Amino acid sequence: MARAPGTARIVQRHPQRALQAAGVTPPSSSNTRVLRSNTAKAAAPVSKVTKRKTRRRRADPWTPKRKVNPNPTSKPRAPPQTHFTCRICIEEQTTDQFIPPFSPRRQWSLPMDSFDVPYHCIAHLSRNPRKKSIKPVCKSCIGNNMAARLDMLGARKVGAGCLEPGCEEPWSHSFIMRYLPRGEPLEKFNMEMFNVWLEDVIPKPMTCLSPTCTAVGLPDVMSAGYPEVTCHECLFRSCALCLVPWHKDVTCAELSAKRINEQMSDPEKDTLKLMQTKDGKRCPNCHLVIEKDGGCDSMHCIGCNKYFNWSTAASAVPGAKKAESVQHVSHVYQNGGPVICEMDSILETAAAPAVVAAAS
Repeated sequence: MARAPGTARIVQRHPQRALQAAGVTPPSSSNTRVLRSNTAKAAAPVSKVTKRKTRRRRADPWTPKRKVNPNPTSKPRAPPQTHFTCRICIEEQTTDQFIPPFSPRRQWSLPMDSFDVPYHCIAHLSRNPRKKSIKPVCKSCIGNNMAARLDMLGARKVGAGCLEPGCEEPWSHSFIMRYLPRGEPLEKFNMEMFNVWLEDVIPKPMTCLSPTCTAVGLPDVMSAGYPEVTCHECLFRSCALCLVPWHKDVTCAELSAKRINEQMSDPEKDTLKLMQTKDGKRCPNCHLVIEKDGGCDSMHCIGCNKYFNWSTAASAVPGAKKAESVQHVSHVYQNGGPVICEMDSILETAAAPAVVAAAS
């Protein structure tokens, strides 16, 4: 259709608004257009933000859960039990006289020294909430069992397991001192443990070898000059390995070989001289004569299955070839060579000016 010149076509983008402004009722919804944006907003569901409920932790993980009481008019729950009966002495005592239970889930959450007994013995001695028919053991019976074991088996077996048959869980010294009865049992345990220490300690305490002294001391293997030791009371010098007065310029291996030679026959001594021509040496442990055909100084004796250093072993004929002293205090970058006793070196240094004066 031709358009009249000078006229403009008015496009009405919002017909509903125009009809409402003119006071005309808009047509029915079947003939009206609805914007897509309004349709999407109307159809979109309203999302609700829900807050996650946190579950409150119970004080004791082993406490049974409380069920909802369907009948509020019933009687309230009974209070917790305050007394238990020991299955050993059959006496009723308060709960603080028993080992408290412990949940397996909290095994690694607490240090091991926070337990009253070793962890694996808690199930044997405490009250198990899941097995109420099994009675716990009181702390007095635990201590009395230790005292009885001390009298029958000795101090070494006091901490070997608890009252449960077949239990071999070791009890540390702190647990034993916590439950062992005070008085005579504790004094007996301390004295027997001192004897156990004397049997197991290395090196063992030695008594002064001087005929006029009875002092007892513990040699220090890390001190300079070991095995030469000096009495702290009379200053008598002894050998802590040979248990003889200090042997100057003679190693412990050579001194031991000389003692063996005194008990040998003449044909055996002739055999040792033959082995000496082949540079044979003796094992420091069993005195078997060994011939070395090469390699380093680390040797293995086939007689006693022991290892030793070739340079520190005594010769087949004691004194034929000087043996080096054993280096008890060794370091990674320490140079090898003969070791001289510190006290011998001090005495030789002090005596050197007197020898020079006497010669002049």
